[in-house]
Amino acid sequence: MALQFTVVRRKDMRKNAAADSKLFYGQTKASMKMDFDKFCEAVGDYCTASSADVKAVLDATTHTLASRLAEGYVVQLQDLGNFQMLAGSGGADTEEDFSSVMFKRPKIVFRPGAKLRYIINNAKFEKQVVKTITVEEKCDKEHVY
Repeated sequence: MALQFTVVRRKDMRKNAAADSKLFYGQTKASMKMDFDKFCEAVGDYCTASSADVKAVLDATTHTLASRLAEGYVVQLQDLGNFQMLAGSGGADTEEDFSSVMFKRPKIVFRPGAKLRYIINNAKFEKQVVKTITVEEKCDKEHVY
């Protein structure tokens, strides 16, 4: 299935673009949302584990991932990918002037594995059909614009 997109008009971000110039850009949108329970059911349907087993494994995975990232590990989860916590810092004039409080807020970086890179590299796009519905009824409620 293809990623759905719409076309939106936004400020031209190219170098040397006029201040008021605009371009049309594609913007992908999620077509649906899968909650945790549905995800666990779908994984359970794919293998011999029950939905409850999948939930227990994902809970343990989250706990272990969080603790190992906090310890500075790069956590490799095969075809899923790698997780790592990184942080940059402000600069100091000398090494003695540098302090750990100069670090910026850390981020968890995810690098997709082979299977996820495959879907990224082979993504298809399909323009979303926008339907305009005209309502003829009068509304007596106050609207905020």
